[in-house]
Amino acid sequence: MVLFCLLIQRNILNYTNQMIKNCLIPNKRNKFKPYLLRKIAILCYSLILVFVNSFGGILGIDQARASSITSANIIALTNQERSSLGLNTLNTSSQLSAAALAKANDMFEKQYWDHFGPNGETPWQFIRAAGYNYVYAGENLAKGFQTSEGVHEAWMASPTHKANLISANYKDIGVAVVEGVLLGKQTILVVQMFGNLTSDVYKASTSVTNNEDVKQSTTESSSEKVVQKEEQGEIRSIRITSPRGGTVISDPSSTVKGEVGNVEGEYSVDVIEGGEVVGSTTTNKDSWEIKKDSDWSEGSHKIKASLKGTSVISDKVTFTLDSKAPVVVKESILVSKEDPKYVISFSVDGEWNKVSVVAGSEIVDVEHELNEETGILTIELSSEQVKGAVSLVLADEYGNTSQLDISEYFVEEEDVKEDTTIFPILSLNLCDKISIGIVSFVFLLLCIEIFVYWRKGKLKDAVGDLFTIGLWWFVLTIAIFNGFDGSIT
Repeated sequence: MVLFCLLIQRNILNYTNQMIKNCLIPNKRNKFKPYLLRKIAILCYSLILVFVNSFGGILGIDQARASSITSANIIALTNQERSSLGLNTLNTSSQLSAAALAKANDMFEKQYWDHFGPNGETPWQFIRAAGYNYVYAGENLAKGFQTSEGVHEAWMASPTHKANLISANYKDIGVAVVEGVLLGKQTILVVQMFGNLTSDVYKASTSVTNNEDVKQSTTESSSEKVVQKEEQGEIRSIRITSPRGGTVISDPSSTVKGEVGNVEGEYSVDVIEGGEVVGSTTTNKDSWEIKKDSDWSEGSHKIKASLKGTSVISDKVTFTLDSKAPVVVKESILVSKEDPKYVISFSVDGEWNKVSVVAGSEIVDVEHELNEETGILTIELSSEQVKGAVSLVLADEYGNTSQLDISEYFVEEEDVKEDTTIFPILSLNLCDKISIGIVSFVFLLLCIEIFVYWRKGKLKDAVGDLFTIGLWWFVLTIAIFNGFDGSIT
């Protein structure tokens, strides 16, 4: 009996080993075509990927992908676009940032994808609730993208969204990037809000022709007065109009703009800092602009403009770049409950002067004490509000803004779940794991098959099949990692 059992076990092991070999490795029994690389297997892989990526949300499979979308990137791309068109760059507004975050949370809470909510919610009510009493305002929405560039390109391809991006009516901007489940699908939602607190709109600077009139001058002595004749003439000149001297800018990619006088035809301009040329341009217009070869570094800068090939140099302009947003030191956050209010204390890395608390879709009024380093906030929140997302939005006087989700500090201890993620790859969502797993597995099978064919001298005979499968794998991999598949509204 024991011998019989051992015999059965041996046969099962032999059969299992042979099946694994037939599935994975080319050999005589599978006619040098592994079962897992045959047409029916390829068809199954394709069907699984289509099902998971298209209908996974219905089954609760997390479909959001790791994203490089950030508020700072969206704002930088917007300002680069505006600058390239000769428009003013937009200042980051903590109030518009808070409004954008509240709008994003509202869409997740009430499950809608539109500028206007199911109960008549409008973009303007979120902007007003943030304390931003606009004269002009606008909103762009996007979802399902993987990169900031993908979002920006989609907006620029849409006439209505592009009109917001390049409107001369706006001076301020706020952006929120939030991930959650929207209409049954895990997605990344981007809300971009624009505004202007005044009726002043941007106008392109007009060129100034410097017809220098040398005014009558007199030289007096104790005995006589000499009157010189009035002279009229023209001199070539160059000056920097932006950034203005003594100002603080927050955009490290800011362009330098200027004007020339009494210069005809095509000419070249160099922008010089510390004796080095940091940017150049050639034009035939009275006004010019130059994008620095790299971003401006933090701190003070002294620049001047030179008319190339001449001795004409502008006055020096001194400005300061401050693009670092104040950041809450997460380890310093303390939240205590004093019914019906909460007290939040925290430390801040960097100078700051404005703070907002966004609880779900509401912008909460706060009583606060603050200085350059620390802050204590007293806020009144209901138990329902703290069940959703709660975020701190900080800003400095130059408009640099940061936001931090502090929802975890309002969760009762018994509800806190320990994060058991050991390896970074385990933090990927299930949809990504399935997709990456399949393409990696097929790649491994291809490598094994190529190696076996090469060892047996049969590689030439299998080139056609290998090329077909390889092309399928390549197209599939590109499709999986293609980031421009979102939607805008």
